[in-house]
Amino acid sequence: MKKKIEIRDFYDFTFLSDISYSPDGRYAVFFTHEPDEKSDSYKARLWLYDVDSERIRPMTAGCRGGKLLWLDNETVLFSSVTRESIPKGSTAFYRLPITGGEAVHAFTVPETVESIRMIDRTRFLAVCKCQLRPDGETRPMHARRGEDFEVFDELPFWGNGRGVVNGVRRTAKVFDSASGELYAVTPPELDVQDARLSPGRDKVLYCGAEPQGGVDRQQGGLWLYDLGTRKTRTLVPQGDMAVGSICFTANRVFFAGHKHEWPGKNPGYYFADLQSGEVRELPFPDAEPSGSVSTDSAYGGGRTMKYSVGRVYMLRTVHGDTHLVSLDAQGAFQTHMQHEGAVLSFDVFGRNVLFIGMRDMRLPELYSLDLDTGAQKRVTGFNEEFLQTHEVAVPETFTFTNSDGCQLDGYVLRPADCRPGKKYPAVLEIHGGPKSAFGTVYYHEMQALCARGYFVLYTNPRGSDGRGEDFANITGKLGTIDYQDLMEFTDEVLRRYPEIDETRLACCGGSYGGFMVNWMIGHTDRFRAACSQRCIANYLSKCLTTDIGYYHNLSQMGTDPWHGFDVMWKTSPLASAHKANTPTLFIQAYEDYRCWLSEPLQMFTQLRRRGVDSRVVLFAGENHNLSRSGRPKNRIKRLEEIAAWFEKHL
Repeated sequence: MKKKIEIRDFYDFTFLSDISYSPDGRYAVFFTHEPDEKSDSYKARLWLYDVDSERIRPMTAGCRGGKLLWLDNETVLFSSVTRESIPKGSTAFYRLPITGGEAVHAFTVPETVESIRMIDRTRFLAVCKCQLRPDGETRPMHARRGEDFEVFDELPFWGNGRGVVNGVRRTAKVFDSASGELYAVTPPELDVQDARLSPGRDKVLYCGAEPQGGVDRQQGGLWLYDLGTRKTRTLVPQGDMAVGSICFTANRVFFAGHKHEWPGKNPGYYFADLQSGEVRELPFPDAEPSGSVSTDSAYGGGRTMKYSVGRVYMLRTVHGDTHLVSLDAQGAFQTHMQHEGAVLSFDVFGRNVLFIGMRDMRLPELYSLDLDTGAQKRVTGFNEEFLQTHEVAVPETFTFTNSDGCQLDGYVLRPADCRPGKKYPAVLEIHGGPKSAFGTVYYHEMQALCARGYFVLYTNPRGSDGRGEDFANITGKLGTIDYQDLMEFTDEVLRRYPEIDETRLACCGGSYGGFMVNWMIGHTDRFRAACSQRCIANYLSKCLTTDIGYYHNLSQMGTDPWHGFDVMWKTSPLASAHKANTPTLFIQAYEDYRCWLSEPLQMFTQLRRRGVDSRVVLFAGENHNLSRSGRPKNRIKRLEEIAAWFEKHL
């Protein structure tokens, strides 16, 4: 008999990431990360996959690594901070042969490196975190910037997961490991979003933006730098559009461009000719070039776009699933993989693909795909024992049409040991974004609730990704049609599942989902309990204190506090908090600069003033990504708090 899922099963999970083919395609490497209770961290390990034999073997016993690249067909380079003591603000890299042996120190870059690519045997292109105006004062007893005080004179002044970013720039630099020379490719004021090497490794393509008047511009530019002449050519002038998802093709460059008419708008896709500089817009695909299916059971990164043999490969969310697609020189799309589930990262070599995926309610594993036949195969089974020994709830899916005639996708997880005729409590889960999506992937929070006897229900209301930009556009409509969709979905689930006790319902969500939970408790008393995580309460404060508030949230409102005070206040859940009666748990991280801690504290204060049972749990040292990449003990504690709150009130 299979075991019920426990919150602490999280310590048995293995997360895969960063799959990368060798230059000749015979091998591939990837990282695994395992939560470790004793060290309260994630133990990283590097693995080698032999394509011909389909065998894997570990290359390292453990490291805290991240940046990874192939030096040649038999050697990889990776960064690690656990192998030796290095100066603060530097990044050490190690060389490791795939034939075996110990990793050997290769070089140390005297900067904090965020990404690295090889130009030749000694030179590397690195995107580095640089202090534009460092505090050069060395007097004893002198207060030092970053240690004793901070200065804010720019927007944004902090960034989620990055800390204080005032005066900080990501700069593309060339580092020569033989001579130690380090010089900048990009202007000092420019904040680089991405930088790529050409196939001939003689040019650098980069995008980013320079602040204007102390405010970071969302409309950036695209440039081409010649490593030989050290001259730069502008492909897209700064201010035309926000440029991202860049890559080289055969004789042109591909990029996605946002005009930022409204938040969540899908980008246009473009080719820029390297000879003439002509920029050509491709047919509108009405999709983001990324996978946005939500889960709390993945860790690490990896490639989500690559050019190979005449096509640009990328990920695309369709309803609640991630598809692998590609486009040709004319902009024609082809779908290569549309299996239920999510693709986290991938690599392409010729007509073969390796990808980290979440399929059939499994945790992340490595899969292969033959582009010619469409055949897919699961390569690894790191988490297979967990799947075979535990009772994993499988989503029951359906579609329904709301009162506006809009068709929505519904997902329901039954509680463990669900028996006909017995009544069970239920939790409505709401994803973040709002331009994200729920689907048929393993979600530990939901599975842990099911194991405790709850139905879990979720949908993708208007505002979600995967259905085109018209569906995603809820600018100026927050708390209206999205709220309607969620409430009508709840009604539909209750109609379809008589086992649910409609007097014992809870709502739970984070980020935008936290906004919606706060909104719900001020507009309905149908929920007996609520859990609001990394939430939004007051758009007047949210827009002026957070890393994306001054552009993203103001755009969501379509106004600002001086011209549309009434609109912003009306859209704020805090405006209705004086009517809230639902016991609510607020979960927040101290360093969440995306949804600052003033938001839950305002809601909590008003609920307590009204005598409503409420509780705030603040996690030190964590940010907006607590549920996805926070320290293991804090992730466990977070789930325990949610489970205890619902147990108390349901």
